[in-house]
Amino acid sequence: MTIKKKNKPLSTTPPDYLQGIARDMWAAIVPILNKQQLDVNQLDSSIVEAFCINYQSMRDAYENVAENGQAQKAYKTTLSPVTGEIVATDFVGYKRNPATQILDSATSRLKQLGSELGLTPTSRQELVKVGPGGGDENVAADLAKFFGNSKK
Repeated sequence: MTIKKKNKPLSTTPPDYLQGIARDMWAAIVPILNKQQLDVNQLDSSIVEAFCINYQSMRDAYENVAENGQAQKAYKTTLSPVTGEIVATDFVGYKRNPATQILDSATSRLKQLGSELGLTPTSRQELVKVGPGGGDENVAADLAKFFGNSKK
């Protein structure tokens, strides 16, 4: 007879090094993950940490894009070789705001990590199908509420 040890659930207190939005995300998401009873535990904390950090990166990048736009004007400045003064400033086109790349990358990582944690629509459907007792309506409702959808 083997005795199966229950793994310790994730701590609802965020790690000290998580700050701002990442810390808030940890506090919001861990109680839901612990309630799922699908063996999300301390071993998975690095995945949850990565999710929270990428969420903050996505939000920070979005704020930058909202403030500065997706593209920025680019100029070439010509200096006088004798005096070092600006002789001309010529518009050469537009360049992509680097924050758009951060936004793209963080969004992709969130999708991947969220899927591993059961936080995407597809993975939630799978979790409800294979969860204890064939599905936990309370967990499904909590996830729907968390993601802003009050419908089941």
